[in-house]
Formats: sequence, C-alpha cells, structure tokens
Amino acid sequence: MRMQEGRVYERLEALERTTERHGALIMELTRRMEAVEDMRSDLHRVEQAIVRLEGRLEALMARTSTWQTLVWAILGLLLGGVITAGFELFKRG
Repeated sequence: MRMQEGRVYERLEALERTTERHGALIMELTRRMEAVEDMRSDLHRVEQAIVRLEGRLEALMARTSTWQTLVWAILGLLLGGVITAGFELFKRG
C-alpha cells in the first residue's frame, strides 16, 4: 500500500509540473498573441502615415508641375524675344 501511495504522489507531482509547464506555455502564447495584435495596430498606423505621405507627395508634384510650366513659359517668351531681336538685326543688316 505504501508503494502505491508513493507512486500516486510521484504521479501527482509529475502532473503538477506538467500543469505548470502548460500554464507557462499558455502565458507565453498569450503574450505573443498580444504582441502580434500590437504589431497589427502599428502596421495600420504605418499604412495611414504612408497614405498621408502619398497625398503630400502628389500635392508637391502638382506644385512642381505648375512651377515647371511657368519656367518653360518664361523661357519660351525669352527665346521668342531673342529670336525676334535676331530677325530685326538681320533685317537691318
């Protein structure tokens, strides 16, 4: 009878250790799942920031395009003036 009691206690202790290990594993998995959820929310914030940056970039490109058009127009006027002056000098000469 004593031998069986000793064995029962050994098995109970082994079961307790197993239960503790399982508890630790569950806690670790829970921690990792929470970390994944945090990563998902961080990723969502990054995506929102990218969308805002894309909007700013499009606005900047539109302004750059406007300035580019203005510079080409001024260069066209200057070139037209130089060509006209050249023809006037050619007519006189």
